[in-house]
Amino acid sequence: MKFSTLLVAATLVAAPATAFADGAKTGTHGGPRTDAGPYHAELVLQGNDVVLYVTDGADKPVDVTGAKAEATILANKQTQKVALEPAGANALKGKANLGEPHDSVKVVTALTMPGQKPVQARFEVGHAGH
Repeated sequence: MKFSTLLVAATLVAAPATAFADGAKTGTHGGPRTDAGPYHAELVLQGNDVVLYVTDGADKPVDVTGAKAEATILANKQTQKVALEPAGANALKGKANLGEPHDSVKVVTALTMPGQKPVQARFEVGHAGH
């Protein structure tokens, strides 16, 4: 396991609940929503699909054409990185290998919009895969 992966995993485990901005806010697709720099980001995990929806501060969809994103997922003490690709409108999608349903999954996303610096969002998803 790479040092950077261990560092991200340690950060995820050690982060207090207050570090997950916006707490229990739910997005329009039913996933947790939090701030990601000037944007709002909503994460949806369905089976092995990882979808990140991006909206502006007024919750209007933001075109993610040309954007790049990566999700670092911690589930069952295993860390994996998933590349998220633009999938139309304001969604970026990727495939994880989550296997069995989990009681809790922690995810850190790094989103880079065209011409901008990367921004992060942190999520904790309960009962992923159910």
